[in-house]
Amino acid sequence: MPPQKIKGIIFDLDGTLIDSYQAIYLSFRHVYESMGLRPLSYEEVKREIGLGLSRTFGDLLGEDRVAQALRLFDEKYQQVMDHHTFLLPDARQVLEELHRLGVKMAIATNKIGRYSRRIMKHFGLDGIFSAILGDEDVSRNKPHPEMVFLAIGKMEIRKEEVVMVGDSLVDLETARNAGVAAFAIPTGVTPREDLEKACPTRMLLRLTDLLPIVRSSTLGGPHPISI
Repeated sequence: MPPQKIKGIIFDLDGTLIDSYQAIYLSFRHVYESMGLRPLSYEEVKREIGLGLSRTFGDLLGEDRVAQALRLFDEKYQQVMDHHTFLLPDARQVLEELHRLGVKMAIATNKIGRYSRRIMKHFGLDGIFSAILGDEDVSRNKPHPEMVFLAIGKMEIRKEEVVMVGDSLVDLETARNAGVAAFAIPTGVTPREDLEKACPTRMLLRLTDLLPIVRSSTLGGPHPISI
C-alpha cells in the first residue's frame, strides 16, 4: 500500500496547543478551599489532569462530591480562563500555515468542550477547525476513540489520511484505538522518554516539525524526527 497523504490533523489541546495550567490550578484551588480542604499544589494539579474533570474529581474527592466540585470549578474557571491561558510557542504560526496549506484540522481533548471552543475563539483560531470536541460532547472520553471518529467525520476524510498530535500517553493510546497515526510532542507534562517508550508513529520535538512532514505529504514509517 502506498504512503498516504496527510489531509487532516487532530490535535490535543492542553500541553499541545495551549498552556492553561494556571487557570486550571486556580480553579482547583477554589474547589478545595470552598470545600474546606487543603488545596493541591500546582504540580499536583498538573499531574492529575488529562482524563476529564468528572473522572478526576471522582478519583480525588469521591463520586458523591463530583457535582459540587464541577459547579465550583466552573464558577472560577469562567472568571480566569481567558487571562490565564496562553498559546504555546509556534502554535498560531503552525495552525495558520497548515490551514493555508489546505490541511483539515480538529481538536479532540478531555477538557470540557465548551471551554475549549471558547478558548480557541478567544485566540481567534476557532474558524480554522472543522471541529473542536471535548468532554461532554461524547459519551466516552479519550482514550476511547469516539471523539476521534467524530472529528474525522466532521473533517470528511478517511482515517488513513489523519494524524493525531498529542503530548500524553492518553493521546497515543487514543490514536492507536482509533487506528490513526500518532505523533507525540513533549510540550506537556509527560517526559519525552516516556513518550518515546510508547512507540509513536513519529516523535516531534516542536510543533514546527509538522510543517515539513505535511509538505512532504506522506505519513511514512515509525521513526523519530531529529531537528
